[in-house]
Amino acid sequence: MTTRTLTSSILKLKCPKCRQGNLFTKKGMFRYSHILTMPEQCTVCKQHFEIEPGFWIGALWTSYPIVIAIEVPFLFMALLSTTVSPWLWFGLMLIAFLVFYPVMLRLGRSIWIHISIQFDGERFGNDFF
Repeated sequence: MTTRTLTSSILKLKCPKCRQGNLFTKKGMFRYSHILTMPEQCTVCKQHFEIEPGFWIGALWTSYPIVIAIEVPFLFMALLSTTVSPWLWFGLMLIAFLVFYPVMLRLGRSIWIHISIQFDGERFGNDFF
């Protein structure tokens, strides 16, 4: 039985309670089909992922900083660049948004559920951080 750290569990999209089961039916950050398809519960610890109706709306708050981190550098380059057209930077920003769209959604959900559900260290190991 492998116990993961909190950061590893979030980045590898694992269940927050056992840190072993997968949050999404398709593994990996860069999935462009079935981006948000999730099992109803963890295959390892049986933790239900949708705790209440509308639970995942809160993930918008955790994905927002990810969007900002990806998009703001392009915005600054568009505003500060004197040699390259701002429209080129805007186009690159749009491309970056489309490329990282699944990462923003999946990572936002992973962070949100890890905030809401605590790791069961007694049952699945003692690593917390």
